[in-house]
Amino acid sequence: MSTFKLSKDSLANVYLFYGEENYKKRLYRDQLKKLVTGGNDMNYSYFEGNSIDFNAVYDSVVTLPFFSDKRLVVVENSGKFKSKAQKGAEESDEESKEESGDALLLKILEDLPDSTCLAFFEETAAKNKKTYKLIKEKGTIIECGADTDGDVISWLSKGFAQAGKKANRGALQLLVDRVGTDYDKLRREYEKILGYIGDHPEVTEEDVLAISSEDVESKIFDMLGAMGRKDVKRVLEKYNDLLVNREHPLYILVMLRIQFRTLLQTAELRNKGYTTQDVARILKKRDFVIRNAEGYLRGGFKMKDVRDILDEISETDRKIKSGDLNEQVGVEMLLVKFST
Repeated sequence: MSTFKLSKDSLANVYLFYGEENYKKRLYRDQLKKLVTGGNDMNYSYFEGNSIDFNAVYDSVVTLPFFSDKRLVVVENSGKFKSKAQKGAEESDEESKEESGDALLLKILEDLPDSTCLAFFEETAAKNKKTYKLIKEKGTIIECGADTDGDVISWLSKGFAQAGKKANRGALQLLVDRVGTDYDKLRREYEKILGYIGDHPEVTEEDVLAISSEDVESKIFDMLGAMGRKDVKRVLEKYNDLLVNREHPLYILVMLRIQFRTLLQTAELRNKGYTTQDVARILKKRDFVIRNAEGYLRGGFKMKDVRDILDEISETDRKIKSGDLNEQVGVEMLLVKFST
């Protein structure tokens, strides 16, 4: 796992941790709490949510630590670092309140005493906001994004080794392919696998297949592969699996649109000379998703086919939403058409 090393000797006055990887943010939060407070909750304040009273945050920030050099104030998921485009309609309706909160947050950052360590943990952060720029000037900003397959596999390998188990690269890659690179999901699957194999010293591909939960994206990609091979039976099996797992037909249709767009974007970027890793970074997809897309493009889907399919998906979506077509039957008819 790629993480920034926090040290008590070089603590910043203010931090902003942002990104989609919640597991990393929790690690940073727990490390900071240990480094700054040493377990003394008298020197720890925590605020969460988009309705935080920043007057209370200000009071906590300027409060002197109790028998210590520093106190820690944590603000989580405040939404204060979103751009206007990222904010929902409800937030936009309360524009004056939002501006007041932003002004108070700037005052907190400007008046921040050396005796307080202030840490923000957010889903997203707009780099053009004054608050972002001020934190970058006065403290440290760390992006907690998704790691590469290689980083995740290395993390899993170390985890299994610490548990006294050996896992070959094939089994670990299969686990990542099925579950993704989200550390929280992987941690749950890792624990399930350890419980399943018991005293057995090695984790195999068969163990992964027996235990790990294949995510919706992986099932959709399996459907794409079967479509490319004209394997109607396999396509409908995967579709029924998703329905059994209570995935809505319209959600499946949306996921199909997303994956076919990924095929199209991958083809366009690869034709421009970008590498697989470049494409994954640009499209913000996992490496294995782009590798799969490349394989499907080589194995049966041409760019014209993909464009035609995207048009068909839009037309089916329109018919379902207008009431002209039953949603479950409509998606099934579409899948059969793609596969024959």
